[in-house]
Amino acid sequence: MKSFPQPGSRDLKPGFVPAADTPFITVSNVSYRHRGADRDALSGVSLGIAEGSCFGLLGPNGAGKSTLFGLLTGLLAPQGGEIEVAGLSIRRDLRAVRDIGALAPQDLAFYPDLTARENLSFFAGACRLPGRLWRTRLAAAVETCLLQDLLDRRAETFSGGEKRRLNLAIALLNDPRVLYLDEPTVGIDARSRQTILAAIAALKARGVTVIYTSHYMEEVEDLCDAIAVIDQGRVLAVGSKAGLLTRHAHGGLDVRLLEPLSAEGRAALTGIGAEWNGDLALTLPVSDATGPAAAFAHLARVGARVAQSSYGVARLEKAYLSILDQGRTA
Repeated sequence: MKSFPQPGSRDLKPGFVPAADTPFITVSNVSYRHRGADRDALSGVSLGIAEGSCFGLLGPNGAGKSTLFGLLTGLLAPQGGEIEVAGLSIRRDLRAVRDIGALAPQDLAFYPDLTARENLSFFAGACRLPGRLWRTRLAAAVETCLLQDLLDRRAETFSGGEKRRLNLAIALLNDPRVLYLDEPTVGIDARSRQTILAAIAALKARGVTVIYTSHYMEEVEDLCDAIAVIDQGRVLAVGSKAGLLTRHAHGGLDVRLLEPLSAEGRAALTGIGAEWNGDLALTLPVSDATGPAAAFAHLARVGARVAQSSYGVARLEKAYLSILDQGRTA
């Protein structure tokens, strides 16, 4: 994979290691209400994002993620609070902030009636790049997103995954220090998904800061160092991935039975929170205080004959749903 040239202060080397807890992006008490809306899209949002990290933004549709992306990229102006990117104020240094960032939006941002080559050439020109650098950046973006065999086809003929790869390649032409990715793998084939995720991992390894939204929890869990959960314009939880999992999700005891339980036995386990997958497979909740011992005791009391068991690992989806539930009942 070709690496993008990064002159001067933008020289981020392979194996880049960010300074611990460095706030590359700071969002301080930011609020925003869209015209005609009856409530704030964002209310008192504060975040700190370290340089060279991959930061996940999670939330249901309408939570405020797209509004926050608009504010971070300068497409929207904060109505309250402050945003700084690499020490640059969104209010005072808007052009400089835009120059170091790039957005690959969920809504595809290219011309469908042009070929991939024509689209890339047009957007490279929009970046005001000199000829030699223009060619180098274009070639690197093509290689990173595996577009070599697609360059002379019109974008309207592309599959969903090919369109997403072109969308990402266009964002990379600006050689961004910070890359905003809004649902970059939604509705695509396995090969394109693998290509995009590999590209993101490589960019992160070189020190590019990535802000990532997705409804695919396994992607966020694999890629992101820190995560914020947003709902109804408020940050419900923010922290390292490990910290959120520790606080909001517990692994369960996964069990496969030798034979089905009686109706009474099944009801008893369901009553303590068992989740069933057919008659023989279930997951029992495990508390921090007792570990799996209490779950095994419940199985013994109902006469369950266990064929196999494993102590499950906490997963991000469980933590995410727990955070949403707690936020909505607060």
